[in-house]
Amino acid sequence: MNFEPMSSFVTSDAGTFGSKVDGILETMTTADIRAFRPEVAVIPVASTEPHGPHLPYGTDTLIGSGVTAKAVQLANKKGARVLRLPPLPIGNNVNFKAYPFACRIRVETLMAVLFDLVEFLAEDGVRKVVIVNSHGGNVATIDAVLRQIHDRLRDRVFACGCRSNSFAGPDVDGIHSDNSPHAGKYETSLVQYLAGGLVVDGELRDTPLHQPAIAALAEDTAHWVRPWHRLMPEFCAGRLDEATAEIGQRYFEASAAGMADFLVELSSQPWGPDFPYPPE
Repeated sequence: MNFEPMSSFVTSDAGTFGSKVDGILETMTTADIRAFRPEVAVIPVASTEPHGPHLPYGTDTLIGSGVTAKAVQLANKKGARVLRLPPLPIGNNVNFKAYPFACRIRVETLMAVLFDLVEFLAEDGVRKVVIVNSHGGNVATIDAVLRQIHDRLRDRVFACGCRSNSFAGPDVDGIHSDNSPHAGKYETSLVQYLAGGLVVDGELRDTPLHQPAIAALAEDTAHWVRPWHRLMPEFCAGRLDEATAEIGQRYFEASAAGMADFLVELSSQPWGPDFPYPPE
């Protein structure tokens, strides 16, 4: 992955910190984290599941881990104090059971894990938390747990959620024109960039979706849990043949840079009883 090396993220006071810190918790020591005093925490949430014959099971985690790591590194290079927790590699996959080893936990379990993580961060003094999701099956669960956090912890912590590509910006609009919901041009190009050796090039082809007969369900006007083995029998859909590492790099860098700007702003905004609203 083309991240900045840790050696380039030197703090403004190396004598105090005693090490080079980029905000990735797995790489930090106890002394690093105590001196760093994070203002914002990022929790990446992903999945481990089949992604057709051409992409690895860890596609969602590769993308979410990569974008959040780069975004946090960029934000901290700009003076923010953002800490990224290790990615959660297993999410909600109740509609993937027709495929082997689609790793899954219950909705209630993922909600409990996320709530516990946010609560422990609040206990450790972090008042601002961003849950970054890179798997569609987690969306409703994250929305629900954000309401739970607001109900129970709103005086202690502010939590929000986004997708790993939420901040990509207009410069990359239309770059993934196949509108695939899974393992299409978007995810294929990103994995080609992040871990090209894991992509099976001989399987890159145009793969169509199989839509239900009822228009409102096909267009997602009425929300439902789609059985993915019927929607996409090969567990992928879209113009895989149009994916390139160059497209993946462009989208990755735009996503990370946009997220970094958001994290800088979130880090710099002073905490107050009405956060994120300004004091009256």
